[in-house]
Amino acid sequence: MMHSFIDSIVPILSTPLLTLGITIVFLLLNILDAHSTYLVLKPHHFEREKNPIARWVFKKLKIPRGIVIFKVLLMSVLIVAISYYAAWDPLTINIAMLIADILFLVVVLHNYRIARRIKRSRPEPLS
Repeated sequence: MMHSFIDSIVPILSTPLLTLGITIVFLLLNILDAHSTYLVLKPHHFEREKNPIARWVFKKLKIPRGIVIFKVLLMSVLIVAISYYAAWDPLTINIAMLIADILFLVVVLHNYRIARRIKRSRPEPLS
């Protein structure tokens, strides 16, 4: 029973079309991550960034420029790596990318939740 399920799911998880779809979702989640990170860090609350490498880049390059540069460099490297590994082992890269998409979704939702909490705690400016 389990063996037939695995035999039926492996071809689906090995398709290049799935790789393309998962990669597009990954890129969209990274754009949302950049936006939500900006909302949490603006104007200069770098201490809120949990990734020490990203925090260092953001301090040096400021935001939003640091976020854009960091994401573009990171995505460039990852897209090349994904393309290379997808050509050799699409099953493994698709599983890894599905996990990455789930993790990024959690991060993005968390960032927007924090941004909403920060916005509610700020006093409204006087008109």
